[in-house]
Amino acid sequence: MTAVKKTIAIDIQSTLAQKTGIGVYTNYLVQALAECAPEFTYALIGPEKVSNDYSVPERWRWDQLGFPRQAVKVQAELLHQPGFSAPLLTRAKVVVTVHDSIARLFGKDIPYWSRQYFARWMPFTYGRADHIIADSQHTKRDLMREIGVPEQKITVVYLAAGPEYQPTTDTLATRAIRAKYHIPGPYLVHLGTLNPRKNLEFLVRVFAKIAGDFPDLSLVISGKKGWYFDRLFALVADRGLKSRVIFTGYIPDGDKPTLLAGATVCPFPSLYEGFGLPPLEAMASGVPVISSNSSSLPEVIGTSGILLDPRDEEAWVKALRQLLSRPTMQKSFRIKGLAQAKRFDWLTTARQTADVYHRVLEQK
Repeated sequence: MTAVKKTIAIDIQSTLAQKTGIGVYTNYLVQALAECAPEFTYALIGPEKVSNDYSVPERWRWDQLGFPRQAVKVQAELLHQPGFSAPLLTRAKVVVTVHDSIARLFGKDIPYWSRQYFARWMPFTYGRADHIIADSQHTKRDLMREIGVPEQKITVVYLAAGPEYQPTTDTLATRAIRAKYHIPGPYLVHLGTLNPRKNLEFLVRVFAKIAGDFPDLSLVISGKKGWYFDRLFALVADRGLKSRVIFTGYIPDGDKPTLLAGATVCPFPSLYEGFGLPPLEAMASGVPVISSNSSSLPEVIGTSGILLDPRDEEAWVKALRQLLSRPTMQKSFRIKGLAQAKRFDWLTTARQTADVYHRVLEQK
């Protein structure tokens, strides 16, 4: 007699509009789970109304009412919330993925009501979840220190770069992407939502100091507007760099691999990352990475990129000048980055996630 598969309900709301890191994670995860963990039935649950940015009340209603109600309809034994608050009104087991502690550590950079939700409500719900997946050892330590989550309740499962991120020799595709986003020549690229934690004003100041040495070089900043980005635009204008710093806004998933692979260097001076997908995607694309040495980024990059203090402008200026001036140095970091990126893959992420499902479902 064939055993009845248990149903795992996964919230896919974050994949249905303009995806940020949580949406990218969820999208790759559900694809890999279907391939490597077919012992479960997966109910992919999302709202009928698709929105790029949920307000705090909308987010609460979906997490706590909409998602668990739909999970009841499919008789799910376990609910996996891959990035927001853990559902409380359910009799099923609950697993939640926690990506970072940004709202608690960088609260001043987040609007008030968003801060109450992300820094207070979400951590409160984590304590009611049956198990937590953290996407780095650094995030695990933050959960233990900032919220008091017991170590045995947390499993670290790393993310990965998608298979579409790889080096390219397709100059036609690169020229097309440059034409689409009005990039005149060689460029540095930064991917990520525009907010203070990404340290983009610092990056612009660094770029301003090397721009005269590399007159054909542009800085491409790609990502949707988050909050408190007006000073960034003002700084670009004040430094006379409006023709050299290119803001693409949010770009579709299909454009990201080509945009990354065509770059000369990926500078990533973020002050805090729970994992840091963009530099890993850059390494998988054969692009040298200069990154901050903070939070989880050393776990992801290792010795395969240049790690620097995200507040030391002169160190970044020196490193960028050296890397941009030395093709052999670029080649060395391309090779190292490609090898490092291969250490992470989504099938491993999915298998380890399925292991968590098994353990939680076996708990009494």
